[in-house]
Amino acid sequence: MGKIGLCFVNPAPQIQPGYVTTLAKKAEAIGLHSLWVIDRIAYDNLEPLTLLAAAAGATTKIRLGTSVLLVGSRHPTLLAKTVATLDFISGGRFTLGVGFGSRENDFTAVEIPYEHRGSRAEEAVKLMKRLWTEENVTHKGRFFKIENVTIGPRPIQRPHPPIWTGGGAEIALKRAGRLADGYICGSSAIQEFPAVWEKIAGFALAAGRKPETIEKAGLTYMSIDDNKAKAVEDCAAYLTRYYGKVRMDVEKTFPVGAPEACAERIRLFFSKGLDTLIIGLARPDPKQLDLFGEKVLPLLSR
Repeated sequence: MGKIGLCFVNPAPQIQPGYVTTLAKKAEAIGLHSLWVIDRIAYDNLEPLTLLAAAAGATTKIRLGTSVLLVGSRHPTLLAKTVATLDFISGGRFTLGVGFGSRENDFTAVEIPYEHRGSRAEEAVKLMKRLWTEENVTHKGRFFKIENVTIGPRPIQRPHPPIWTGGGAEIALKRAGRLADGYICGSSAIQEFPAVWEKIAGFALAAGRKPETIEKAGLTYMSIDDNKAKAVEDCAAYLTRYYGKVRMDVEKTFPVGAPEACAERIRLFFSKGLDTLIIGLARPDPKQLDLFGEKVLPLLSR
């Protein structure tokens, strides 16, 4: 069995302030590998790096990551400093999952053009790598220009925190093969992950990289309930709120229903070749994590 992470996906109005640290502590206590958080700007989620800083202070072992951060919506110098700080205060437990954006309002909200967002994000990642590893950085690129900049503290992880990418478009798969330390497959594509991975591996080889050095991950959503209809309803409600509509057959796509059904679906996902599965709780109820630890994880460890 591979590594299992928990994704904090719930909108802010549905939770209370103590939920963040409680969830982080509980995820670590039941032995999960990692805790992840989504990123939106024009949406009522919590700011991801602030949330993970709180989680870092409440935990000691669990890895922390973004799934995924809209890198193109932030200036890379400030983001590099924030990420380095988060890696520092967490003791080197941070993974930077980056995305390129699929909603224009997240960019217009911060007065950044939606056009060329992928190229902007790619340039930002390259600049951040230099800021984490070099002194007196001067960069004159298409989107960013800095002169003689040195930041600190440096990240604890060397040469820098792992950088994972997401996205399903061909250009996103090319970027994963060319640049990423890990790739996060979207929920609807996990069933076809071997074909997706074959493309990424080909792009990695073309770039002179070894595909086996790229972590293979997937993101899904889960609701545990003996009443399968209620579990399906939970996932559909979350997807509608976040994406605007349900684009797939929830029952056939996600771990939903009784613990045995959820465990079976998770095993199926790992059989597709994933190293890490990131699971978002569609129902904002701490009891869901209790059920996962008490009822589902024991089935997976058999």
